[in-house]
Amino acid sequence: MIKIHGNFKEVIKHLIVIVGIWVAVLSLFKIKKLGVSKTLKSMQDVHAYVEKRIAPFAKEDVLCALDIDLTLLQPDHPAFFIPNVRKYIKTYRNIEKPYSHLDKTLPFVYSFLHEQRLVDSHVYDLLKALKGIKTIAFTATFTGPILHFKSLEQLRYEQLKEKNICFEGQFKDEDFVLTECPSYRSQYPCFYKGVLCSNSENGTTTKGTVLCAFLRKINWTPKCIVLIDDRAKNLQDVAKSLRKEFPTTKFIGIEFLGAHQYCPESISKEDFRNYWEMRFAQANQL
Repeated sequence: MIKIHGNFKEVIKHLIVIVGIWVAVLSLFKIKKLGVSKTLKSMQDVHAYVEKRIAPFAKEDVLCALDIDLTLLQPDHPAFFIPNVRKYIKTYRNIEKPYSHLDKTLPFVYSFLHEQRLVDSHVYDLLKALKGIKTIAFTATFTGPILHFKSLEQLRYEQLKEKNICFEGQFKDEDFVLTECPSYRSQYPCFYKGVLCSNSENGTTTKGTVLCAFLRKINWTPKCIVLIDDRAKNLQDVAKSLRKEFPTTKFIGIEFLGAHQYCPESISKEDFRNYWEMRFAQANQL
């Protein structure tokens, strides 16, 4: 009989603990990547990737959703350009500190006051290739009236239409409120002329719960759903929700970082600070 010494037993115990820790770390990494099928920086690459991934499916079985902000459009103002924000991120964090009670997406409502530009003009080629496939815009935009806008969902529709991007005419009912979702700021997520609005990323709903509510409302279970979004968090959330409520649906999540390099105009630290201090103070009054 082989005798196992006490020291050897302790070594085995430590090894088991270490292996357990590594398994946990690898699991967390897998969860972090859940929902992100590919990270791409140009709409040309998105176009090629999407065509390849949806090829096995019939067009009528596919839903494609594109985020609006930093995916289709972005405000043409230097305080919003991602490289400038990265450069002054410490300044931005210091500005937002006193507003811990505030929904951090509220100051970004003021981006709608600026001219919007296309993130990547090759999106037109992608949309042309998606002809025959139900395609919508999917944004975390608040719904209802805010600032001097009577309807943010109508505003987002009009901003896209100004750029010759239109998603209406694909569903029988194109103007409805998802009252089965929790309200936030006295408003609900809604669908308006091809634009699905989740009513804030930091409210009572997420993109995942709203997309599932939308599918239940129109009574459709697509065999494949493609979501193109600049935030991996949104892709992960949608993947998680679909796995729970529509487990047979294939999900393709594309993290699109096309806006992350665009910076045609710099801004001074002082001007950046003044701009965002003003917007946070204004948002605090909404």
